[in-house]
Amino acid sequence: MLFNGDTHVYHSDNPLSPLSPLSIYHPGYDVSNFHRLVVQGSAPKMEWLKVTIDSGVDNGATATSFGPFSWTREKFN
Repeated sequence: MLFNGDTHVYHSDNPLSPLSPLSIYHPGYDVSNFHRLVVQGSAPKMEWLKVTIDSGVDNGATATSFGPFSWTREKFN
């Protein structure tokens, strides 16, 4: 699991998958147990990411979960 704030736009993906548009930069790689979350930055949409880790649960890989990790996007009040 990689948490990153590089682009300041929320994104959830696996950039090391052959299905990723970024695979042109890493041909031949298939790292299925990797997931990246780019957190929202200081753009107009101010929010934070609430992450839950439960080592006894496998949430699968969805838009809001990966293995023992799950998350929600929360608005600043």
